[in-house]
This record gives sequence, structure tokens and C-alpha cells, in this order.
Amino acid sequence: MNYIEKPTGLNAQDLPPQTIGNILVSAGRLTPEAAEQIHRKQGDNNILFGETGISLGLISREDLEYAIARQFEYSVLKKGDSAISEDLVSAYDPFGGKAEAFRELRTHLLLRWIETESKPKTLSILSTQRGEGRSYVASNLAVSFSQLGLKTLLVDADLRHSHLHHHFGISSRRGLSSILQGKGDPGFILQIPEIRNLSVLPAGPHAPNPQELLSQVRFPDLLNELAAHFDLVVLDTPASLLYSDAVAIATRTSASIAVARQGYSKVEQLRQLKESMSRTGGNLLGSVLLDF
Repeated sequence: MNYIEKPTGLNAQDLPPQTIGNILVSAGRLTPEAAEQIHRKQGDNNILFGETGISLGLISREDLEYAIARQFEYSVLKKGDSAISEDLVSAYDPFGGKAEAFRELRTHLLLRWIETESKPKTLSILSTQRGEGRSYVASNLAVSFSQLGLKTLLVDADLRHSHLHHHFGISSRRGLSSILQGKGDPGFILQIPEIRNLSVLPAGPHAPNPQELLSQVRFPDLLNELAAHFDLVVLDTPASLLYSDAVAIATRTSASIAVARQGYSKVEQLRQLKESMSRTGGNLLGSVLLDF
């Protein structure tokens, strides 16, 4: 198979050092004249550039956090400047409370699974129903891992109601379903230029037989090949209560987490999902509860 291209890009050591002022001017968040004004004031008071700019009202706290993130090669997006959905809070507001919750989940997965797991690092995101936030968690968790420096691939394995391509403003004309039908191409896996270390494999065209495609031997072979080219592969899945595809996917990944939504998900349905995973030998690490 030749549809995988290992992600490439500049390493941190290849990049010239950038000051906060240069970053903000290059991003159009600060004029050169305002940057010079901040520098003069900074020299008079021996205060950091960012704090001086904030005190003068020339930059915002958001501008400062954006520049610091850029200095550390930490992907952060500005609202209104990208086709990527603002639901990706890990990219748009990496210092906010919701992004912090994804970092906490990332830490748990690192300590309790990734650093102790010898199998390929493939993680499926499950939920019992549609509308529980499964794609939201899969996308933000993938972004969070990419910000850590891990080459991360996000796969839309929901071949019935694909959604991830909308999150990233990309086409789903070709993707996973195409590959599983034996039609592979390097362009199927798309690097996301705005988010360092992140690539996405869309679901591809809707197929009349998604369960059969995901149950054939080609699917686990594909996962193994993907895992050999990426540090982590995260898969979005269909609703497990409606389709058997989800459990078929989960049993072929090395681990899974379940997503529930407060006031929407039902305990009995989650119990059924857990029992299905136990019967099929799936590795369910735990669950995530969303409160919106």
C-alpha cells in the first residue's frame, strides 16, 4: 500500500528565534510602530515586552498567549482566520478551561496507556448515541496530542455520518472508505497546515456496506501501517447503539474511551457498551463526561 506519506516539517532547531514583538507584527496583531513604542517603554521600566504592551493597551492577553504559543511551536489559531471549526478549543483557546481538560485527559492517557503499551498506539473514541460529542472529543484530543509534539493522525471511521471533514474544512471526497475498497492514494491523508504534527484521514465517499468494510482483514492491516508512520492514531466512530461498526472498530484498536454527555446519555446504554466491549475483548480505558 502506498497511500501513506510520513508527515514532514521543520524541526524546532531549524527555526530562527522569534521575539513576541516579531510574532505579533508578522501575524498582523501589532503594527511596527506600536511594537517600537512598547520597546521604548519596556526599556524605560525594565518590564517584559508582553506585560508592557498590555499595560499600554496595545496588545491583549490573548495576543500575548498567542505569541508565547508560537515561540514554543504550540499550534494556536485565531478565530475568523481559519476554515477550521471553532469547536476545536484546543487550537483556538489552548490556555482556556476546556483545553486544559483535554490536556488532563491527555496526561492520563500518557501515563496509564501510551507509556506502558507495547502495541501500536491506536485509540478509538466511542459513544452510544449521535450528538454526544464523540467527534468533538476525538478532534480536540488529537490536537492536544499534536501540540505535545507527537505526530498524530485523526481518522474518521464513521462511514455512515462522517463529520470530521467539516471540523477541518477539508474534502471527504476520498478517504478511509476508498482505501478499504482498495483505492489508495498519498493524497488521502491530509496534513493540517495550521496545526503542527496533525494529519486527518477523512471518511471518504459513503459506502453501502460500512460494517463489511470495517470487518475485513484489510482494516486492521491498515491500522498497523498507520501506526507505523504516526506516533498516535485517533479514530472517530459511529454511534454504538445504532450500529455494530463501533465495536468492530474498537476491538481492532489497542484502546478505547467512551464519551457521555450530561443530561443526554443514558447509564443503561453505557453499561451495554461496556458489556459489548468486554464480550469482544476490547480495551475500554474509561469514559469522558461532557457537561454541555
